[in-house]
Amino acid sequence: MTPSTKPVTRLTSAYVRDQGLRAVVVTITGSLIELRAKGRRQVEVVDVVSLYYQTVKNRVNAERRIKKADKAKRRVK
Repeated sequence: MTPSTKPVTRLTSAYVRDQGLRAVVVTITGSLIELRAKGRRQVEVVDVVSLYYQTVKNRVNAERRIKKADKAKRRVK
């Protein structure tokens, strides 16, 4: 894979409501992802490592909720 040494900016197909309906612009620079609404200057920055760990936590928590619901369902029967 190509390392992200130079900033790469792309217009996504995702839209947000920010003073109207605007497309989301993503810039990948090193280990950072910058998000902003097209035509706006306000930038939100996310570290790739923290984003990865947060998504893993979300997946594990969702699996736990499903497992707990199945266990509760079996207890009722």
